Amino acid sequence: MKDAPSVVGAADNLFRSAAECCRQQARIGHVLDLHCTEEELEAVIEVSVLCVRVLNEACERYAAVGSGDRNGLDDASWHAANTLWHASREYARRHLSCSVKSAQMSRHSAAQLGALAVEYELKASAVLALRYAVEQYQKVRPGAA
Repeated sequence: MKDAPSVVGAADNLFRSAAECCRQQARIGHVLDLHCTEEELEAVIEVSVLCVRVLNEACERYAAVGSGDRNGLDDASWHAANTLWHASREYARRHLSCSVKSAQMSRHSAAQLGALAVEYELKASAVLALRYAVEQYQKVRPGAA
């Protein structure tokens, strides 16, 4: 019989999933800076999308077990995990929003491009918040990595 998921396990899983999303965002930026082929860029984006899906699943697991007993998490770790959960949800939401709006635009008017630029700015802000939350969680739970 499988053990019930613990708050600590769910929080640590959320941390590792969020850290990987941050790493993949940095990788996309690096590939863009290198002016790599479209095929390579598409492959990197595909991995990034998969990481966001894994992050969403980790958010759901944490929400399911983290809303009850904090068994195993001290106050600092619990607060860091909740901050990470909020930042992860916002990042995933912004990632999806950018993907959907980009896919919907076959022809770009100036207004549509402006709206898309705003979405990408909001996503960039969500990436920074996620990166900060990952760093804070790692400070209170260095063994989670």
